[in-house]
Amino acid sequence: MDFLEVEGKTYEEAVRKAATELNRDVKDLDIEVREVDTKGILGLLGSKKVRIVARVHSEPEETMPREVLPEGTPEEFGKKFLIDIATFLGISLEVKITKANERILFLLESDEEEILAGREGEVLESLQHLVRLAIAKKFKQNLKLLLDVNDFREKRKKTIIVMAKKLADKARRDGKPIKTKPLNPYERRIIHTLFKSGRGISTSSEGDGHTKRVIISPSGKGNARS
Repeated sequence: MDFLEVEGKTYEEAVRKAATELNRDVKDLDIEVREVDTKGILGLLGSKKVRIVARVHSEPEETMPREVLPEGTPEEFGKKFLIDIATFLGISLEVKITKANERILFLLESDEEEILAGREGEVLESLQHLVRLAIAKKFKQNLKLLLDVNDFREKRKKTIIVMAKKLADKARRDGKPIKTKPLNPYERRIIHTLFKSGRGISTSSEGDGHTKRVIISPSGKGNARS
């Protein structure tokens, strides 16, 4: 079998399933998004189901001809996609694009940070998910990308660290594990990294899907998982 159709709660989950069933690395697959079942305006409240068709490259990736697309690069397409959404919502937006650690960064600047990010970043995460799906559907590429608006993620990181330290102190005092509220992968990594060296605390994640709770436990060592 050199192709199959699978579905998942997120694009990443569907791609991982396909790679496992085909016994291939993700980089060896061409991904076509067939269906995105969303809820809420423009899907900003999240996605319930993503259906994809995954095909194994018919020849080594480096020898395959690259199609010249009228929309240009995935970065340009993603920028236009974001500006179109902002225009639809009546929001003024500037988008700067850069790269770091093989990840495309879409850095947004706007006076409407709360609308674009949400109170705790939930809208920003959903918007990032939409951009990733749109790029994957158009360019058949599973690209790593990150959205940020007005350095919201750095501010959110400081909030998460303060919260995690308080919960860790309580876990030590009570001598029992304590759970965070559901967090996205970026936020969970902040906590796992914070206690990576131990500090008398171990961390693990609990739950399915994109958001999971982090369990902060009073112990000498532990293996963190995201």
